Amino acid sequence: MKTEETDTPINEEATAETAEEATENLKAVADDTPAEPTPEEVIGQWKEKVTYLAAEIENMKKRFVRERTDLMKMANEDLIKGILPVFDNLDLALKSIREAEAKAEGKVDAESEGAKLFANLLKGVDMTLVHFQQTLERLGVQHVDAEGEVFDPSKHEAMGQSTEEGVADNVVTSQFQKGFTLHGRVIRPAKVVVNKNTKA
Repeated sequence: MKTEETDTPINEEATAETAEEATENLKAVADDTPAEPTPEEVIGQWKEKVTYLAAEIENMKKRFVRERTDLMKMANEDLIKGILPVFDNLDLALKSIREAEAKAEGKVDAESEGAKLFANLLKGVDMTLVHFQQTLERLGVQHVDAEGEVFDPSKHEAMGQSTEEGVADNVVTSQFQKGFTLHGRVIRPAKVVVNKNTKA
């Protein structure tokens, strides 16, 4: 028994087209594949990374120095707050002595022992207060001038109101306690009396 063989004609055109398409596809894939960077390009990329990291390290150094400086400046804040009442007491004592001296002027013999003692006490307290104030200034402490200034809630604390004629609204007319700053930052506001005009 013989097997019949059927010869299927080969479409040479279709085969050629398929081969051409395959070649085109391979070319497209080859084109899409990124080319290996040259040694010069690799060196350039590393140089950019090193430059960026060096700049970051420099910025970190500057930030660290700035933060450390700020920390050192403000390190004595609690200590200074603790000794400010000493300043207040000396300031009040000196004020009382000056007021008493003004009242006694012309009534007390300038050569008497009482007058000499009083004068020496006044001078001693005055010198102590000046020295103490100079010490505070060396530490970066400055007192806040309040009287006659426009009220500023960032450095003044209102303790009362006055209604003085001829004084503008919202102006400090007197202060109970001096305010202080440490390196420009308020660490204790001044306690003040603020003028409020009642007239509309």
